[in-house]
Amino acid sequence: MIMKNRLIAMFMCCWAVFCSCSDDDKLPDVRPSAQGEFTDVRDGNIYKWIRIGDLEWMTSNLKYGDPYYERLFDGAFAGYYGPQSVTSKNGNDDLEADYNKHGNFYTWEEANTLCPDSWRLPTDEDWKNLERALGMSQADANQKGWRGNYFLTLLTQGEDGLGFNMQLSGGAWKDGRGLYLLQVGEFGYFWTATENTDSSLDIQTVWYRKIFGNNESIYRGTQTLDILMRVRCCRDAGK
Repeated sequence: MIMKNRLIAMFMCCWAVFCSCSDDDKLPDVRPSAQGEFTDVRDGNIYKWIRIGDLEWMTSNLKYGDPYYERLFDGAFAGYYGPQSVTSKNGNDDLEADYNKHGNFYTWEEANTLCPDSWRLPTDEDWKNLERALGMSQADANQKGWRGNYFLTLLTQGEDGLGFNMQLSGGAWKDGRGLYLLQVGEFGYFWTATENTDSSLDIQTVWYRKIFGNNESIYRGTQTLDILMRVRCCRDAGK
């Protein structure tokens, strides 16, 4: 009986090791085919970039323009007394430190025009190309909602991995009358350049991407234009 129990214990240990290795093996070791640096001549900011498939992506969020906390936002973002700035809802957020770490916030209209020359705001198809290059099927890439496995881990890897450095950099939108920085460290929201032409709504919606710190998938969905998001610029390889 003792020998039998030992054999069972040894089997369970080996099975646990096998399962652990199998889970690790599901995470592909994807590396960029090229990398480099780009200097934005408009303000001197330096961006690293990596090449994945046929596209080159900046590895940090765009900073161009006045920092969001020094600007006044009108229209859908206006408060009771008119245009307003993004502020900290709980008063504990260091907005300058957030800008330095996570980049600027932009309306969708701004995001479409502010990437440097030869770079662009990624389209929905550009994001799909990235997702397919990282192992997502075409069928999954075309779906709405949370899609794919291990994408949070891959996309947030630094230079020791993929190098994309996607961040849980939050968003900014009206909550009550105020315009607040929200969900930093929990979610990351990123514009695409693509309008949603299939919407049954009477208002304009566009495609965007979202990551969540407790979900290994990446979210593809549509959003109205009453939110500020971060921007990752991309360009065709070799530009």
